[in-house]
Amino acid sequence: MIESVASLSLYLQSAGALGIGIFFIAFVTGTLLFLPAALLTALSGWLFGVTGGTLMALLGGITSSVLAFGLARSRLFPFASRAAAKSRYLKRGLTLAQHNGTVLVLLLRLSSVVPFALLNYGLGASGMSFRKYLAATVPGLIPGTFVYTGAGAAVSDVNALFRGDFSPLEFMQDTSVQTGAALAALGMVLLYLLQRCIRKKMGI
Repeated sequence: MIESVASLSLYLQSAGALGIGIFFIAFVTGTLLFLPAALLTALSGWLFGVTGGTLMALLGGITSSVLAFGLARSRLFPFASRAAAKSRYLKRGLTLAQHNGTVLVLLLRLSSVVPFALLNYGLGASGMSFRKYLAATVPGLIPGTFVYTGAGAAVSDVNALFRGDFSPLEFMQDTSVQTGAALAALGMVLLYLLQRCIRKKMGI
């Protein structure tokens, strides 16, 4: 598996703009088809490093979010509205999304308690304002994207360590490894706190 990803990394990096375009299309398509966004984001960090991977995954994530929202808004909203009339919990969720959508979306993005694609389609079907959706989605995606790309870049560094490309001391001093570890620990704490906030806000 690692050798396959390493070969893919070499190909995409050597392909230049074409490689970037291929990965971007694969990222957007994959997330629209419910592939785990966290895995693709980490792969972005593996392939392009923390900075390049974050920019790539963030752009792909925003694009996928907008496309999924638009598709659901045009196709699924009528069905969601009819279903809400029969379900008290669904009606409450739609009301929260429509009237307090910015805060709700921001919390859900930061906490990652709902799978990426499911959240995008669900919010589109809720009928909430696209302006509020986008205003919360962009800043909400940045922290998690940075964490996962940092983790992917750190895994890439671990692979290099196993190959003997640099020493354990250099590995421990590597800023991407330190950043990835620190953000992972901080992310776990924030995830717990945000999950509590969401449960409280939704009355769970």
